Amino acid sequence: MDAISNRSLKARVGALAVSLVMATAIATPALAFADGTTSQSTEVTIQSVTPGPGPDGNLSFKVPTRIPFVAKADGTMLAPSADTLKIQNLSVFPIHVENMAVTEQSPFKLVPDVEKSTDANVFQFTVNGLQAAASVDTSINTAWNMGYAGSANNTISLNITDAKIARVTTDITTPQKAATITWTVASGAAQ
Repeated sequence: MDAISNRSLKARVGALAVSLVMATAIATPALAFADGTTSQSTEVTIQSVTPGPGPDGNLSFKVPTRIPFVAKADGTMLAPSADTLKIQNLSVFPIHVENMAVTEQSPFKLVPDVEKSTDANVFQFTVNGLQAAASVDTSINTAWNMGYAGSANNTISLNITDAKIARVTTDITTPQKAATITWTVASGAAQ
């Protein structure tokens, strides 16, 4: 075979290979229907994402701006009723409180039991039966679930009980900041 015939043969084999690849590519979608399948499915999902800072966050909720305690002479403290202290879900899907974190403000000190402490300016309280502390995990407690905005169960009333203060050395004739509560929420319901 001479060089010209050899090149011609190689060109024909190359053209045949390209033709086979093209035929396979064109026939592949048709092969999906050759077994009688006439429809296929695509999954559609929706998910809320982790909230971002600011008003454009993905979770929207409202908490009381203040819980004003009034101390009595015997050290018991009175708080507003649960009807006026509420966390409200403003999102279009259910949310739940995952954590309640209480940060004390000096000179006040948050303790589990004022009777067992010897420090000055100690105070204690519970919220819905849970002892206030630096971190209270509510992530699996279904009592902290809220339905979507506008639903019958889109709020949690905050029932403050067992509130006491002892050994006060600071002036409380006017309201003094004793602590800040940070509420952390997540989408969905606690299980």
